Amino acid sequence: MAEVVSRDIDPAQYDKDFLLGLYREMVRQRTFDLNLIRLLHEGKVSGFYHSGVGQEATGAGTCASLRDDDYILYDHRGCNQMIAKGVPLDKIYGDFMGRLCGTTCGLGAGIVHVAYPEKGVLGQSGTLGACFVIAAGVGYAVKVKKTDQVCVCYFGDGTAARETFHGGMNWAGLYNLPIVFYCENNEYGISTHYTKAHALKNNIADRADGYGIPGYVIDGNDVLLVYEVAREAIERARSGGGPSFIEGKTFRHRGHFEGDPATYRDEAVVEEWKKKRDPINSYKAKLIGAGAAAEDDFTHIDSEVEQEILAAIAAADASPMPECTRIYEGLFAEGVV
Repeated sequence: MAEVVSRDIDPAQYDKDFLLGLYREMVRQRTFDLNLIRLLHEGKVSGFYHSGVGQEATGAGTCASLRDDDYILYDHRGCNQMIAKGVPLDKIYGDFMGRLCGTTCGLGAGIVHVAYPEKGVLGQSGTLGACFVIAAGVGYAVKVKKTDQVCVCYFGDGTAARETFHGGMNWAGLYNLPIVFYCENNEYGISTHYTKAHALKNNIADRADGYGIPGYVIDGNDVLLVYEVAREAIERARSGGGPSFIEGKTFRHRGHFEGDPATYRDEAVVEEWKKKRDPINSYKAKLIGAGAAAEDDFTHIDSEVEQEILAAIAAADASPMPECTRIYEGLFAEGVV
């Protein structure tokens, strides 16, 4: 059985700049997200978007312990994670707007697949669930190269029901690979509650035990708890201790995609999560209550982040669209004799 980790963390044990840094990172993610939704409604972004509003503690808490040369495989709502890992905001906006400044140089419109090796962001597979076996391959490569890099593989409760989950977990456990599997359990795989998709009595992380991997269940909206548990798992992987499985209990505020009315959820439950378990507001209240920061600190950060986001959007909007010949780049055909 996975260990359910619950800690009453005193913010006073951390430096104020570090504490505010976590807040800033979560606000950057949410402000990015809400502005992207605005651009979608304005017709400047095409395709589907899967919002990560409500799940910001995952990226902020886990990536705080990662180095630039560590790897991540982000999940279906992965903008939070790629932002926290350091992908420039204008490049992500550029991808959504189909501009040359994007990481894909104009091929990113639609469901965006960002890859940014400079920060260890390896992208997202075309099919959900491939992340597990790709992570196993990355972890095995790290072991062969004998470096101390770590790979964090993010996925949701829905993806955890895919068959590839078992192959990736088995390989990671068998070869003691430096991987942290992080399950963002936001309760719904599209419109299906996770209890109807998993033959489990308790937590998804309980499966880890079958592969000799330690499993942990945490409040995925408590950014300090996410940080501490992820840091311990990352340090274990980096020092040769092998993989870990973390299940962070969280909740998406919006539908599965923009335009999804999400009528399959109880509105009272949604409001409960928004009002009482929002990761940003809860963290802010905790720091103020502990005397670790003041209201002015947060107001200042909010203003700075808003300007940063608007500047990133302007930079992306000023970037040119690709020429029509762009579609032929990387296209090859063998000659027939």
